[in-house]
Amino acid sequence: MGELRLYAIGIDEVRGTYGARPAEAARLREVAQRALEPTPAAPSGGLLSRLGPIFRRDSSAPVLSPTQPLPADLDALLGGAYVPPDRVGATWRLLEILVAGSAWGATKLELTSRSLDDLDFALARGGVSAAVGLRHLLNSPTSVSLVPVQGLVVGYHPYPKALGMASAYRSAMPEIKTPEQRELISGLVSWLDGFVHWSGVAQQLGRPTPDLIGFWVVG
Repeated sequence: MGELRLYAIGIDEVRGTYGARPAEAARLREVAQRALEPTPAAPSGGLLSRLGPIFRRDSSAPVLSPTQPLPADLDALLGGAYVPPDRVGATWRLLEILVAGSAWGATKLELTSRSLDDLDFALARGGVSAAVGLRHLLNSPTSVSLVPVQGLVVGYHPYPKALGMASAYRSAMPEIKTPEQRELISGLVSWLDGFVHWSGVAQQLGRPTPDLIGFWVVG
């Protein structure tokens, strides 16, 4: 099953993770440390817990997957160093964990390639321009300095388009025929409405205005 994970965070913050400045690198290392080993009492089922712990403390345990990040991957990402082809998947996973730990908000949609296109088609029937469709979001590259990896598509819409999505999708709701699509779009609109609040808080804290970043595990 495919899954589209959406985050509210400035695109420059995402791009700046690769080769981060010293102060930002120190903060991101703390984010990684918090994701290192969730405490047993931590609630399960959340977005970060779905991503899983990024490192294992048992040095005798073999690396079972090329997408399991290692401490060296964090060093390479934050240092802007060369990422070997066999560590690209792990580095993208690590980047998403850091994005999730820095984002103002996050949500996820279970979408296969077909159901994503069906949803965009339903929205188009309701008058939504393709320019604010989900497929267009994923076709807008982030320009992060990492080579693409098979099975993962990462894209973004700038803040004004995120607001435009909320408005356009809300207007299209009466034309959405299936209960499943209506529920999905309703939840997405409610989440996108948070961008106005997050933008105000970001301005107060001196952080960039949040953009809409999408990580789609293709299914």
